[in-house]
Amino acid sequence: MEPSPDTAAPTGGSGEAQARAMTGDGRRIRQAVVVIHGIGEQRPMDTLRGFVDAVLPDSPDYDTKYRSKPDAMGDLLETRRLQAPAKERQGRPQTDFYEYYWAHHMEGSKYSHVFRWMLWLLFRRPSAIPGALRPAWFTSWGLLVFAIVLLVAGSWVDATSGSHLFDWVGKWIFAGGVLTFILQSIASYIVLGYVADAARYLTPNPGNIEARNKIRSEGIKLVRSLHESGKYSRIVIVGHSLGSVIGFDIIRNLWGDLRQPETPHPQKQPELKSFEEAAGRLDAAQPTPTEIEAFQQAQHRLWSEFRAVGVPWLVTDFVTLGSPLTHAQLLMADNEADFLRRKAQHEYPCCPPGDNDTLGYETRYRIQQGGETLIRSVRVAHHGAPFCCTRWTNLYFPYRRLIFGDLIGGPLNGVLGNGIRDISVVPSTGRRLDGTLLSHVRYWTPGETVQRAAARSDSKPSLEALRSALRLEFLRRKRARANTDAAP
Repeated sequence: MEPSPDTAAPTGGSGEAQARAMTGDGRRIRQAVVVIHGIGEQRPMDTLRGFVDAVLPDSPDYDTKYRSKPDAMGDLLETRRLQAPAKERQGRPQTDFYEYYWAHHMEGSKYSHVFRWMLWLLFRRPSAIPGALRPAWFTSWGLLVFAIVLLVAGSWVDATSGSHLFDWVGKWIFAGGVLTFILQSIASYIVLGYVADAARYLTPNPGNIEARNKIRSEGIKLVRSLHESGKYSRIVIVGHSLGSVIGFDIIRNLWGDLRQPETPHPQKQPELKSFEEAAGRLDAAQPTPTEIEAFQQAQHRLWSEFRAVGVPWLVTDFVTLGSPLTHAQLLMADNEADFLRRKAQHEYPCCPPGDNDTLGYETRYRIQQGGETLIRSVRVAHHGAPFCCTRWTNLYFPYRRLIFGDLIGGPLNGVLGNGIRDISVVPSTGRRLDGTLLSHVRYWTPGETVQRAAARSDSKPSLEALRSALRLEFLRRKRARANTDAAP
């Protein structure tokens, strides 16, 4: 990663000198990482502490990896800011980790929320179901038909033979009551504690609008506060599971407010044209790792250029883990045509932005200089182009044979653009059980050494891939080179 003009470190000298680099106005370089949790009834800070403990490698240089400090950016008093001190030799500046906690907005979920969502998914045409989900979709239909047949057959046997097959609960009232209580508790925990989160957030029914709006608006407020604080030179947003959809919504809504300069600094903008050329070189069918690498470098150079002309946008990277956006055409649209239309209209921003509109256009500003008013212009990107200058890296466990890999997540390249870097990973723990559907919650679980985990598969260990995607040590200058699994 190349340092931007406002975060550039000296070209020579030790890592210590780089980590102590200052911004142009004399401020010490800092970066912020916002972690957005997925579905479930997590307690505040549980996700963030586990995440930070995993991604920050152990080091003898410090007594502790991080300090817990008050979170002045958010309104929720249950959350804290975890501050990792600068790691000078590795070129990592001071890093503040924030958790965007939203689970409390999903209290009061009902079975009706889930039931309507499940029916909406089940009664879609088979052609509208993404290929990776079709086995699970047909299995769900098979189980539903089997349950209906069993119920009808049992009722018919009771009515014709007098066997009273379904009357055992009446004979064993206590056992039946205990079993009913256990089954209802399990169903309530799974359905209302987990599935309902996805059902309510992904379905814009009137009963869900208030919760959806609160989740989005509070997330936008947090990231906006990080921008306005003046403390940070770079922001990374990380979304796990449903949190990746929330992160996507935060980025696409906040970009509209922060894509134009506050105080413009007109100058030549050659990287805007270079970016369009790099985006055009992406192969429409299957971009190669080399093409993705070149594209992400062009994204970062464009971000640096936008910063130089006064654009306040600080989100350099969006990292998604086990993202259901891989099934976006099923979950976020009525059908494939509807999904394509929303992308073309920039309702769902793509990476790179769609080619139906010119990316940059001139905006004129009145600038006071020497007692006179001058008209100067700056080229800015349109409202649907946050990923022209925000790199998107997606980690996923490949799904296969119904129970192996991550059913919820998957590749995103081609779903929301050809410029997303997909990284296929294996659990860092190396345990076989973690390679099943449990993998969805194993993206940053530490375990075996990188060498042992990597030896089991051609894919990269998930924790190593996550550390690389975060680019926390971005002050360490590297040569720009093509790499299949990590950007410079």
